[in-house]
Amino acid sequence: MEKAKGKKSVLGRFKKVAVVVYVALLLVFCCAGYGLYSFFCGNIREERGKHVAELTVTLAELAELYASSRREMIQLTGSYIDGSVFENAEELIAVLAEQNHFFAMEESEAYAVSEDGTYYKSDGTTGVWENKEYLIENIAEERLWIRFVPGEEKKHLFCWIKLENPIYVKEENRKFEYYTVIIETSHLEYALVSNSYAEKSSVYILGNDGTRLYRQSKIFDIPLEADYLQELERNVELISGDWEKLKKVVSSDKGIYCMEISYQGIDYYLATCPVANIPNWNLMVVVDSDVVVGSESDLDDYANMMIWVIILILVGFISVTVILFVYLKSREGLSKQQKESARLLELAAKEANRANRAKTELMAHISHDIRTPIGGVMGMTNIARRSIDDKEKVEDCLDKIDESSAYLLSLVNKVLDLSKIESGEFKLVEEPFSIVDLLKECVEMMEGQIKENKIWFYKKFPPFAHPAVLGDRLHVQQILMNILGNAMKYTPAGGQVSFLVTEQLREDGKVEFCFNIQDTGIGMDAEFLKRIYQPYAKADEDVGKRYHGTGLGMTIAKQYIDAMGGTIEVESEPGKGSRFEVRIPFVIAETLPKKEETGVTVTKAFDGMKILAVEDVPINLKITVFLLENMGFTVDTALNGIEAVEAFKKSRVGEYAAILMDVMMPEMDGLEATEVIRKLDRKDAATIPIVAATASAFEDDRIAIFNAGMNGYLLKPLNDESVYVEMKKQLFPEEE
Repeated sequence: MEKAKGKKSVLGRFKKVAVVVYVALLLVFCCAGYGLYSFFCGNIREERGKHVAELTVTLAELAELYASSRREMIQLTGSYIDGSVFENAEELIAVLAEQNHFFAMEESEAYAVSEDGTYYKSDGTTGVWENKEYLIENIAEERLWIRFVPGEEKKHLFCWIKLENPIYVKEENRKFEYYTVIIETSHLEYALVSNSYAEKSSVYILGNDGTRLYRQSKIFDIPLEADYLQELERNVELISGDWEKLKKVVSSDKGIYCMEISYQGIDYYLATCPVANIPNWNLMVVVDSDVVVGSESDLDDYANMMIWVIILILVGFISVTVILFVYLKSREGLSKQQKESARLLELAAKEANRANRAKTELMAHISHDIRTPIGGVMGMTNIARRSIDDKEKVEDCLDKIDESSAYLLSLVNKVLDLSKIESGEFKLVEEPFSIVDLLKECVEMMEGQIKENKIWFYKKFPPFAHPAVLGDRLHVQQILMNILGNAMKYTPAGGQVSFLVTEQLREDGKVEFCFNIQDTGIGMDAEFLKRIYQPYAKADEDVGKRYHGTGLGMTIAKQYIDAMGGTIEVESEPGKGSRFEVRIPFVIAETLPKKEETGVTVTKAFDGMKILAVEDVPINLKITVFLLENMGFTVDTALNGIEAVEAFKKSRVGEYAAILMDVMMPEMDGLEATEVIRKLDRKDAATIPIVAATASAFEDDRIAIFNAGMNGYLLKPLNDESVYVEMKKQLFPEEE
């Protein structure tokens, strides 16, 4: 009885204290709400100014991105013709027109300009640059301007580059030291468009001296362009801010500044900031204050609504607290099941975060590994172009370009393999092959690396009782080559690598081969072994710098081994080496497969035959034409599906022996073009062989190719052997 009274007394005191606390909280919250309202009203203008300033910074970044991308494109095209020699002006103009087409923009023109102002234009016109100020100001090797172009009444955006090696036209005995591409400033609208404030905003680009270089739209008009800020100061009323600070920001290319002005009875926010990496560019944004601040009554209504919402939240909080108190009082804690659910939820959240981080890191690594060989290709191309008379150097550059291209293709293939595995499109094939022949090929492919790295290599392959098996030979070879390649790569000169293989007959009738590969290389620590099968896993930054690789090999190898029902075990110790043991079961084959002949001799087997090559990328089209002509074909070309259909319609029946059709093209792709050709009312429309050229190796794309009516397909990049074999298959099936 006394205990019950004691408990009741405690609960009663708790209720009284709770009521006092909540009343106090309500009073404090009301006071805080009123203070928040006062603070909100007192600082709203500053916040609105920050909003406009942030918009200005964002648009300045977009302007810098747009201008820099155009400058990089112009630098790239400029390097292409740097030091070029042309027989006559027509050749130069043709190249300029081709360069201009590269930008894929209307109202753009490419120029080649000499020291005395003489220029040739990509549209075929020529003249003399009257304003020599451009040449005089071009102290640096490149400039990006918005100015009037000679002979034009409006401003243009153009990048002026001084070539390292002048262009020379033999017929005129003239050198052209400068290269520029001029683009209409209307293209800036796509980069500087602001949907935030509809049509009640205006965007300007000013020079450091206050000159108005560009105006996207106008909400008020000050006609004078020179000393534009000074003219603004004369014509508008200052509400808040300092004109001198604004001018200082513009002239110094530093900082961000926002102010309020009034013009003809309308208030505006005006903000400016420099465009990074573009000298003499300052972005200025002018916004009608009505669309930013709304009316004062709206502001009051919004603030009052916020206070009431917060009060309701507080009331709701009190109610929930009381309910929780009663509930928690009835139970002392969460059940084990609830705790376990909470723990699993936390683990799931951590796993999701880890997956997102891994995805981000994977994309960063892929981006780096793609850019590295591309940089090598571009660098070696530039060196080769400048050393065109040095045959040895050019051949060395071509070898390195080939190496970078092979590495890039290998990376793409590995990423595609990983993508196929993760998407479920990866499928194993079951075909007979010889384990003995497979091991022999693996060792032969490693011989060059063994000699180059001066490694002592030991192999032991005992006579196998079941050398003929059923399985996926290609992927088994990929697994072994990846592990052997790593062993060779990470083992220093004078080290040892051993390759031992044994077999064991299992109870289920299959034969299990154990591949044991051991090295005395740099080894791996226990921490790295936990994540060795993760994409782009590398021991540390130093290893990544010293030993080049994609970081995908072991990930893909593990997936292949799991798909084959095998296992892989790794033992390693830093400084002492590593040991990999791979076990893969195979179905025993009845007979050894016949050895296929390797290597294809490309001949002019198609002399007298005409083929239509369809490709939208000019450089790929040139390569395709070269490969086909080397086989004896006479080649007609088309740049898209529409042109391909028209070319076929205009041809005589049977004139084309085949069509090599790119799949991904603008206007009309290869699949649609094939369907159109197959439906034409002529004898050869349904029978002419059409072979797809595609960069996609996915099963869905392969099915779509055949569903469209194509007879075969080739994976890009094309090579002479694959093209030759496929064309022989299509045109001379009786020889297969």
